[in-house]
Order: sequence, then structure tokens, then C-alpha cells
Amino acid sequence: MFGRWITGLIVIALAIGVWVLWPRGDTSPTTTTVQAAPTTTTTDPTTTTGDVTTTTGAVGSTDVIETVEEAEAILLELWFGWFEGIYNQDEERIKEVVASQSRFEAATSAFGEMTFDAPPTISAIHLSGLELLRADETCTAVWGTLTVDFRAGVSTSVQVLRWTLHGWRTVSSWVNRNDLWENDCDAQLDSLP
Repeated sequence: MFGRWITGLIVIALAIGVWVLWPRGDTSPTTTTVQAAPTTTTTDPTTTTGDVTTTTGAVGSTDVIETVEEAEAILLELWFGWFEGIYNQDEERIKEVVASQSRFEAATSAFGEMTFDAPPTISAIHLSGLELLRADETCTAVWGTLTVDFRAGVSTSVQVLRWTLHGWRTVSSWVNRNDLWENDCDAQLDSLP
């Protein structure tokens, strides 16, 4: 169950990034600040979902993402949760992968609007060209390209993740790698509904 939760978090984060970065004729950078609602959760130290393994610490501790492979596993699960939540119009699933009201609203506003060629699966989500721009105990920023097989489009962006009581969650997406994404690592997180 925890693996599905983490997978959901990664997919939602990736989906938020794709949705936020989807070309609309606006070339200005998009950013969102997020905050997690406090809850208590205990987790199994190692969770496996399909061919993706994510290692998480106990509540109150963090795991610094040290490799691109670790970042990829977390992002895949967040993006999967994002797309799965939108596909199923499941607000609780979205809450599992986002850490802010604005990200939550971005996802729920896509309910019934985002089109899918097939139901989302984690194996249909592909990340490439990943580079860790920042990785510490509270914030991770990853530059890379997202491609999904169940939906048209490719997106390259900086994904900012913050550590919450629930683990890593998506905070914002930036189109340009030199945008002001570092501010999202230090900003206070807002609350989910």
C-alpha cells in the first residue's frame, strides 16, 4: 500500500508538472508553492512497486536523495499518482502526491478535462536526462524530461520536491532550469484542504 502511495505521489508530481508546463501560448515560468497538512503515518522502510523500489525513512526523518536513480524512482511514483488521481477523478489520490493547495487545485481542475489514450500505468511513464540540481534533507530539485505513453506530449522542467511528514511530495515545476525554483525550497508550505 505504501508503494502505491509513493507511486501516486511521484505520478501526481509529474502530472502537475506536465499540466503546468503544457504549452498554452504562455512562455512565462510557472511556479507553485505547497504545504503539507500535518498527519501521522508509519511506513515500511522499503516498498517495492513493480520494478521501482523506493526507500523511505520513518516519520519525522528524511532521506536525502543522493542519486539520479533515487530521484527517478520517487518522481515516477509521484507522476503515476498524479495521473492516476486525475484519470479516476480521485481527490484523495491527488493529496497523496502533492504538498499544496495550489497543486491540488491544478490537479482537480484537470478532472474531466485531461484526455488519456489509455489508463495510466507506471511502466508507461518515462523520465530521461535527469540531473539533480539540489538534494538535501528538506528539498530536492530535479531537471529532466517526462514522456508518457498514455497521453501525448513531452515536458522538460525542474521538478521541486519537499520533504513532508508523508515523504517526498511535489511542490512546483519550472520550465527553465535557471528559473527561481530555489525559492520554493525555502518557502513555507501552504495547506491542503
